Amino acid sequence: MTIKKNINQDCTKLGLVSDIPEGKSIIVEGPEGLQIALFKLNGEVFALDNACPHMGGPLGEGCIEHGAVTCPWHGWQFDIQTGYCENMPGENARKIPIHVEDGVIYLVD
Repeated sequence: MTIKKNINQDCTKLGLVSDIPEGKSIIVEGPEGLQIALFKLNGEVFALDNACPHMGGPLGEGCIEHGAVTCPWHGWQFDIQTGYCENMPGENARKIPIHVEDGVIYLVD
């Protein structure tokens, strides 16, 4: 996550850091209906495309352990910080660029 100052007022607000319980995730909608899974680990927020690259399973509904999320449909595991697929190398989840200012999460356009 990149922290920036003087954010452009046109940035898309995704939510508040306080909306995400520690060690959990929420699913939010970005531009054009993009579903984004927001995860909070050790107070930091990370974002992945909510659709698993395998068959579109909802990553934001997956089990989170040891910094990874497991897709609830078929068990593929992804590093929350990078999107790297731990059990199917090369099939990474798309990392969504975000930044946080004053507890507000913004999509980087």
